[in-house]
Amino acid sequence: MSIPRLATLSVLTSLCLAPPAHTAEFRSTYSETLNCPVVDEGDDAYIRECIGPGNVRAVLQYVEGLFGVFYLSMGGETPLQREDMLEISPNARHPYGKMLEWRQRTGDAAPCVAIIRAYTTKGEVLVLNELSTGNRIALVKTNQQARTLADRACSKSTARATAAEAESAPSIQPPALPTENSSVASAARTGKERFMRIYIQTGISGAIEEIEQCYRDFDRQPSPAKLAECGAIDLTGADADRSLMGGMPDLQQTYLANDRPSGRIAAGMDKLGLDETARKAFNNELKTSIGISVAASRQTKQEGGSVFHFSK
Repeated sequence: MSIPRLATLSVLTSLCLAPPAHTAEFRSTYSETLNCPVVDEGDDAYIRECIGPGNVRAVLQYVEGLFGVFYLSMGGETPLQREDMLEISPNARHPYGKMLEWRQRTGDAAPCVAIIRAYTTKGEVLVLNELSTGNRIALVKTNQQARTLADRACSKSTARATAAEAESAPSIQPPALPTENSSVASAARTGKERFMRIYIQTGISGAIEEIEQCYRDFDRQPSPAKLAECGAIDLTGADADRSLMGGMPDLQQTYLANDRPSGRIAAGMDKLGLDETARKAFNNELKTSIGISVAASRQTKQEGGSVFHFSK
């Protein structure tokens, strides 16, 4: 089943999740998977990201007849392996259902369980994930089974952020750019934080745009602090994309793959005229600040073209 970019998933009727029954303790909200943006695509493969309550993101992956889902930024830190994915029926018109259900306690800002329907070789199943750990709870057949298990898991969950706390939390804004006097370590930490906030808002494509803009700013006003900030965004983005695409390197962003971030950092050090001693000190401070090493190889050629190049 080959599904092109922005493929239209047909509207479900009787196959959709049923409207939630009213309870005093739990409630459901929904994301329409058709409205979730396609963030990556390839030959017989694509990925959507759906943002739910509390900025929880569902990553819906379809790859060569397999479907998998995991959740950020709560417990879904482990890369999704092919053995964790479900085999989709060759007769299915689409791999998963129109609605993604977020189950949460009344008054909580974030959901505790997510439910999505998948059309597998063994029939239709509802896939449940407990969000505080990211673990799959079960595969069940009916809405009632799914709700019963979801509410039981929600009752055991210890995460109880209130809606009032969420409303009082500061809005997500990119941090201020470091000044020329900022240290490399401080600028690197700012870059890592900048990546995380942009990534939560826009996903990996928005983060790549942020990296490109940062290097343009560096070209206009080169400084070690600015290079440290750009390098931290670049390396953190590559590390996140590598984890996201665990076991499926063909879907990794070309812009972030291999040693390209290290090559851009090396080109920046060329521009600053750093000698070998200064380069090693810069790289060590960057690694200490963000916990990611700069690769030894150097690639000074400028990157260009579209972000998504799956043919390469």
